Amino acid sequence: EDSKGGFFQFITGLRFDQRPIDATAMDQVLHSDPPILLSAEHVEMAFQGHRDITIFTTKRLLTIDTKGITGKKIEYFSVPWEKFVAFGIRSAGLIDFDTEVLLYTEMGFYPGQEGDHEKNIPPVPPRPEESMLELSFNKNVVDLFKLKYYLSRRIIDSRVSQRGAPIDLVAMTSASPDPKGFDFLFNWLGGDQREIDPNELNEEFHTNTQILLDDEKCLMAFKSGRDVNLFTNFRVMSIDVQGLTGRKIEYTSLPYRSIHAYSVESAGLWDTDSELNLYTRNRWHLAKVEMDFRAGKTDIMQIQKLLSGFIVGLPSDPKMIFHPKNYESTEGKALGLSSFGAVFEDGMKEIDTTDLNAKYHNDLPLLLEEEKILRAFQLARDIFLYTNRRLIDVDTKGLTGKRIKYKSVPYKHVHGFAFETAGHLDNDAEAYAYTTISQVYSNGPPRSVGILKVKQSMLVKYTNVYEIGQLLLEHVIFGKLTKEGAPKDEEDIVINPEIEIIFKY
Repeated sequence: EDSKGGFFQFITGLRFDQRPIDATAMDQVLHSDPPILLSAEHVEMAFQGHRDITIFTTKRLLTIDTKGITGKKIEYFSVPWEKFVAFGIRSAGLIDFDTEVLLYTEMGFYPGQEGDHEKNIPPVPPRPEESMLELSFNKNVVDLFKLKYYLSRRIIDSRVSQRGAPIDLVAMTSASPDPKGFDFLFNWLGGDQREIDPNELNEEFHTNTQILLDDEKCLMAFKSGRDVNLFTNFRVMSIDVQGLTGRKIEYTSLPYRSIHAYSVESAGLWDTDSELNLYTRNRWHLAKVEMDFRAGKTDIMQIQKLLSGFIVGLPSDPKMIFHPKNYESTEGKALGLSSFGAVFEDGMKEIDTTDLNAKYHNDLPLLLEEEKILRAFQLARDIFLYTNRRLIDVDTKGLTGKRIKYKSVPYKHVHGFAFETAGHLDNDAEAYAYTTISQVYSNGPPRSVGILKVKQSMLVKYTNVYEIGQLLLEHVIFGKLTKEGAPKDEEDIVINPEIEIIFKY
C-alpha cells in the first residue's frame, strides 16, 4: 500500500498505475487456469493496474489485457526477453505519480495520417504501438533501481559467446577540467560531450544505485550539461536528466547485440564536434541513436575501435590493445581536380589492399587485429571496403577533406544480397546488401521506416562482379568467416544438415 494517506492516497487510488501483486500466486494460476506458461517457465514479478496485469517471467514479458464491460475478452501479449532491442526507465518527476518503463522492440507502429488544410482536417500523429511498449508503475511501491537491475539481467545478453573480442576492463576515459565561461554555458545548454572518469560511476552504479550487472564495468563515460553517456562491456547507456528540478531522469540501455551498424565522423575544419551514430532494428525513436562529442576532447576513433571489438569481434580474438588517445584528425584529403573529375565516373575502381591494411591497422585504428581487408574500391576521395568481418564505407566530406565518416555494417546483420552485371552500354556493375537495419525516411505524419540497403557500384574494367558475389556468398549465406577470421573452436562453426528432396510424379 502507499506509504502516505489522506488526499494523496485518495488520488493514487484513482490512478491505473501498476502495483506489485503476489508472483507466487500468479505463477500457480497461469500454470493451471488457464495454462498460459510453460512447465519450465516461472513468474518472477507481477503487477496489476485497474484490470490489466503485467507479468515478468523467466522467459518473457506477458501482458494480460482485459477488455470490454464484461471482461470476457482477454488479450495475452508475449515478447521473449531476447527479442527486445533496448529498454529505458523514466523516474517520476516532482509532481508525477508514476515510474515509466519503455521497452523497444522490432515490431511495427501506427504511421499516422497527413492532414488536409483545405478541408480543415488536422493530421493524426504517429504512435509507437508495439515498437515501444510503455508501462507505468506506482512510484511509491515499485523500486526503480531494482526494476532496472532486473531488466538489465533479463534483456542484456551477458553470455561469453556474445561479448565480442577480449578486452581489459579498465577505465578508458579520464576526467576533463570543468568547463568555465562560455564553455560552461554551452555545456549546460546541452553542448557536445566531454570525457569524465568512469570509476566514480562504477562505484555508484554497483552500490547505492545498483544499475550495472555484477560482472559489468563502465569503460568510457562522457558528460554534456547534466546528461551522461557511458559505454560498458555489455551496453551503451544514456542518462537524460529532464526538467528544471532534475528529478525526472530517463535511463536508456542499448545492448551491443542490438547495434546492427555504427558510424563515426571526425570533426572538420570549421566543425566543433565529432559524431557517433548507432543503428538498430527498432522502428521508433531508437532506430538511430546520435551522439556528438567536442573536438579535441574525445578520440572518436578509439570509440569506434571499442564498438568494433564488441560488435564484430570474436571471443577467440587476441586481447584488444588500445594505443594512447589521438585527439587530432589523422587523415584527410582536400578536393582537387582529379577528385572533382572522378565524380562524373560511373562506378568505383578497385584498388590494392596492401597499403590500406597497413594504414587502417597502424596509422588509424579502424580494423581489429584479426580483421583483414579483402577487396577495396575507390571513387574520388571515397573508399568502400570488404573485410572478413564487415562492410565499411569511408565517406570524405568538405573541401578540406578533414571531416570523414566511417560506417560499418557487420555481415551478421546482412540477411541477403544481390549483384547485377553491367549492361550493353554500362561501365559498372552493382552489388547490394540487404540488412536488418531500420532506415527512417520520414518522421511523418505519416511516419515511414524501411530497411537499409547498401549499394556499391564498381567498374567492370577492373573487377569481376562474380567474385564479389562469391565473397558475399561466403560471409552472408553460409555465415562462415574466411580463413583470416575463422573461429578457432570447431564448436563455433554451424554445419547445416543435408536434406534430400524426392519429387514423385
